[in-house]
Amino acid sequence: MADAWMGAWQPEMPLPAAFIELPQQLYADDPHWLGEDAQALARQFAADNPWFATGRAWLGVIPGQARLAGFVSEQLVEGESAAFFGFWESIDDPAPNKLLFQGLTDWARDQGAKRLYGPINFSTFGSYRLRLDGFDVGCFPGEPWNLPYYPALLESLGLELRHRYLSTFNDTAQVADSVRQDYLRVKPQLEQVVSLEALTGEFWLAHLDELYGFVGDVFGANFAYTPLSREAFAQHCGTSLAERLCPHSSVLARAHDGRIAGFFLVYPDYSPLLRQGNPQRLPAASINQAEHFAQLPTPRRALAKTGGVHPDFRQHGLFTAMGCELSLRAEGHYQQIAATLVRADNNSRQFALRHGGDAHHYGLYQSTL
Repeated sequence: MADAWMGAWQPEMPLPAAFIELPQQLYADDPHWLGEDAQALARQFAADNPWFATGRAWLGVIPGQARLAGFVSEQLVEGESAAFFGFWESIDDPAPNKLLFQGLTDWARDQGAKRLYGPINFSTFGSYRLRLDGFDVGCFPGEPWNLPYYPALLESLGLELRHRYLSTFNDTAQVADSVRQDYLRVKPQLEQVVSLEALTGEFWLAHLDELYGFVGDVFGANFAYTPLSREAFAQHCGTSLAERLCPHSSVLARAHDGRIAGFFLVYPDYSPLLRQGNPQRLPAASINQAEHFAQLPTPRRALAKTGGVHPDFRQHGLFTAMGCELSLRAEGHYQQIAATLVRADNNSRQFALRHGGDAHHYGLYQSTL
């Protein structure tokens, strides 16, 4: 493995070509793969990524065999310093991975980390988790996608599952019919506290400063949550998010004094336009709801991705109410609806699970350093 490169990453350096090329080789015959934007990948590891203001990274690649990145920031995970591993791709062979993970482990220990978690690309604002099943049906944008042998390969390296997650998939009309009567009965009482309205991309961008504070208040206690600077929040959650958002089914809950009490973000599943098996596939960076929703084939799927309620309003059952609201709003636009990437021990999963349907499962792994 003389061609291996590994070491502390300096963001002024160009990303190794072998690091960029490996996924293209591994997924060359996979019609479900949504691709990886080489330019976007390089930008993440460049000096103008605001993450590098406080974070440090490590990189390793063995051409044609495996790649791995590591990340350490000032944020503690459950009270201790931790490192993340991410951007991991590999052939089905433990040998190159032992070399890379040992290099990352040595570096992470030098940084003071006590535990390693992943896959997490920079932070949980980026892509994270590993796909555990459902490899015959593809993925939606933002859903983990990897080769089927990855879970066993990680476990052979001594990593173990720390948290499980799932996405559930249902018929939109069935979900709407099952919630309509009870929800519409209690909605007038809820509207004494908040108004429920469509959340549009225009509103999102116009209230980005307020939303920045809201996101920290609502999600700050989540596992491995790493706060973003205002600049990084705009980069991750600004224009690109707003342009892809579904303006029909995304829900905003506003208190009568104007404060944001909660939101639920819904996106069209753009994967049919992005899959490698589509001869007219579009680049992911070009996708926006206004232009591309009409190009989606039926059955169209709504992805309920991120929902949260401000602590001041959690006694009102608002999360469930927003789930009902978005289901009713989605009914005229989508044939399928998905509750996505929910941690398996989160009570919010119950809303989706009670409607049955299919599920995909994911895992987040850990090891002690």
